[in-house]
Amino acid sequence: MLLGRAVYMSVADARSVTEFVASHTPVSEVEVTRGDILSADGRALATSVAAVEVIATPRQVEDPDGSAARLAEVIGSEADLSREEISALLSATEPDGSPGDYSLVATVSPETAERVAELGIVGVYLDSTTERVYPDGRLAAQVIGNYGSGGALGGIEARYDRELSSGRDVELTLDTAVQQELQSALAEAVKEFRAKGAVGVVMRVEDGALVALASSPTYDNNDFSDSPVEVQRNRAITDPYEPGSTLKPFTFAGALEEGAVEPGQSFLVPDNTTVGGHVVWDSVPHEPENMDLPTILADSSNVGTIEVARALGEDGVYGYLADFGFGRDTSLDLPGEDPGYLPERSEWSGVSIGNIPIGQGLTVTPVQLAAAYATLAGGERVQPHISGVEKSRPEDGTGRVISERTSDIVRTMLQSVVEDGTGRLAAVPGYTVAGKTGTSEKVDPKTGTYGDEYYASFAGFAPATDPEYVVVVVVDEPRKSIWGESVAAPAFRKVMEFTLGYFNVPPDRLVPESAEQPSTAEPASTEGGSE
Repeated sequence: MLLGRAVYMSVADARSVTEFVASHTPVSEVEVTRGDILSADGRALATSVAAVEVIATPRQVEDPDGSAARLAEVIGSEADLSREEISALLSATEPDGSPGDYSLVATVSPETAERVAELGIVGVYLDSTTERVYPDGRLAAQVIGNYGSGGALGGIEARYDRELSSGRDVELTLDTAVQQELQSALAEAVKEFRAKGAVGVVMRVEDGALVALASSPTYDNNDFSDSPVEVQRNRAITDPYEPGSTLKPFTFAGALEEGAVEPGQSFLVPDNTTVGGHVVWDSVPHEPENMDLPTILADSSNVGTIEVARALGEDGVYGYLADFGFGRDTSLDLPGEDPGYLPERSEWSGVSIGNIPIGQGLTVTPVQLAAAYATLAGGERVQPHISGVEKSRPEDGTGRVISERTSDIVRTMLQSVVEDGTGRLAAVPGYTVAGKTGTSEKVDPKTGTYGDEYYASFAGFAPATDPEYVVVVVVDEPRKSIWGESVAAPAFRKVMEFTLGYFNVPPDRLVPESAEQPSTAEPASTEGGSE
């Protein structure tokens, strides 16, 4: 409410309700109107508007049923209340059964309140207040959170409740155009591949600013109480998953940084290897062949990746994964972030060197993975954030994980994944793109074993020669196909192409006039991960 104590206007009062709301001066301290939540491009994602509470003193209402019928005609549709529900509110009683002194019937617009006033119902009053509204209720709903009669619930509304309650606006790094594009791409992927859901992240490489963050399906924040609880979660930070092959580049980066492997080195790679008594296979049978590092990544070879991990050693693999931020939360300024799971080095078993480097036996969140790819792109850690407060990389070198040389080498290898390997459908005309596909089995929570459901994902950045943006797309339980290259890569391309064009990022490669988009037909997968 705007008032420190109730100051009512009887509906029988002849004054205009609109005039009352606009000019009423309370006799006690006025509560500050809650601040707005603004996008980076200046649009209000959450705001407070003038409203009027319809309040009843049940002991004064002489004909609850008749009054309810008249009120229902005026406020029923706006307040989503039936005549019976309104009648119950007008008949509310005290715990001892006596007629009540106070009952909040509904919150309505000043225009509707004018019509309520014209009814002249004794015992029904009007009180000025504000109502929290979401101009585009489905845009970034899980990120924004909700504010209602119960206070702030989730998202920015909860994280910055103190600032908003004091009347301060909170500006985000989210851009509404990119957010809309991301939500559209995720919804299309869910529909096309008959998936359970999808999650996406767009992050600025330079400073970790989140330009877009979405979960599909979404909901309308203006109908928060009627939306299923499961769609209200911001799954980009709350739902960790096994990343599969999108984790492989980090072992390569560590091995190159430590000199455990050389850029031009090759390995004799069979289609299977035994680790700790367990056999790990590549996704496609093949004869033993010499593979250099770019080919191992481009073909997403599990066996080749394990050879690189063996060269780095268990301590090295664990150390670099921890340095890239896995196993701990990112300190993102949103509530509910899950840290994911990276087994402590002391918890590793004989099979860990064979499953963790290929993205099994650990979990990450999409935001965590995006931050790690931003670090991979520049060699230094970034601080993911969604408020408009500017962040930057440490200038003293304390945030450096890998050298610029190693970063350059890995970027080139990931570029070959898109140009020559499993990530062809992620290619963006006019730009070099670096990225990695992933297809990972889901663990059945009832049995603790892998089931028949999968995550399909793609993580990458562009331009590969001078990275500006990271995009991560994760599709949950796709039915039409399970492969990251066919399910997630096209959505990545759509979002990345829009983002680069929208922010006027200069193209870094020429596009022949005859160039066409890669076919979106089902590719013959050679992808590894946890297949």
